[in-house]
Amino acid sequence: MARQDCFNPVQLKIVSGAGEHAASLVSDYYRVAPREWLQMPYEVRTLRSLDSSEVTDTALAQTVCYAFRREAGSVVVKEGDLFRICLQDHRILGAVRDLDLGLRSLLTYVLIHELVHVVRFGQRLQSIDLPQELRSQEERKVERTTRTILAKAGDPNMDRIPSSADSVC
Repeated sequence: MARQDCFNPVQLKIVSGAGEHAASLVSDYYRVAPREWLQMPYEVRTLRSLDSSEVTDTALAQTVCYAFRREAGSVVVKEGDLFRICLQDHRILGAVRDLDLGLRSLLTYVLIHELVHVVRFGQRLQSIDLPQELRSQEERKVERTTRTILAKAGDPNMDRIPSSADSVC
């Protein structure tokens, strides 16, 4: 991966700000309380910190679910799911150029989309192991919810993002 394929330090700050904004919008939409987010832990990672299995050339981002277990000696302290939002810097930067769109606007869209997945998986509204033949239907639901959330946010640049959910996230 070439250096220009990854977010630079200035862009990483934009990622952080867009992530906070997206989480706030998704929390407001679903009425997710801070304690509920603790039941759906997630993290956002960029290309530099992804495993090769988490990198894709077919999406701007993907959410991967990992089971975790914390132990203190022989006692299980906590176990559950960790949702990792894997941003594909190379794809996002290419889309910013192709769509002539600001990075913050596109990242906000992408992160809202992925956080909707986190909520749907975390609150068991949808199974993480969805069969392939049902995934496009789920993506359409997530895309509609994402657009509804964004419409309330009032970002005029969102109209420039293609509505084809299968090719975006």
